[in-house]
Amino acid sequence: MTPYRTAAGYGEAEYEDKRSRFIGHIKPVTSENEAKAFIDEMRRKYADATHNVFAYVLREGNILRWSDDGEPGGTAGMPIMDTLIRSETENALIIVTRYFGGILLGSGGLVRAYSRSAADALSAAGSVTMTPCAEI
Repeated sequence: MTPYRTAAGYGEAEYEDKRSRFIGHIKPVTSENEAKAFIDEMRRKYADATHNVFAYVLREGNILRWSDDGEPGGTAGMPIMDTLIRSETENALIIVTRYFGGILLGSGGLVRAYSRSAADALSAAGSVTMTPCAEI
């Protein structure tokens, strides 16, 4: 097993753009079941939100998944995934919850807002390098 970077723990950050509220959440995960359970938990918690967009990267099986959750294709889930890839963060899930503020942001505005929310959540959690070791 080679060393890898992941979120140090749970992190949350909030960002507002043109009255739309974006709440970014990040959590380290090690399986798809764990990722899906956290996605379901956030969807229940923020059931009144306009969108709950997510992306996650799992080392085992080299799994990359994302969802735009009703946002225009490529403007939400992929920018979050790009944040994980650029930061070389694995075994982590980011969910960004959006409450629509009544003003359209356009494709570029959505990409910027989701990217910033994901990066802010990652920054709030911090990162850690997981290195294989043996107990002696």
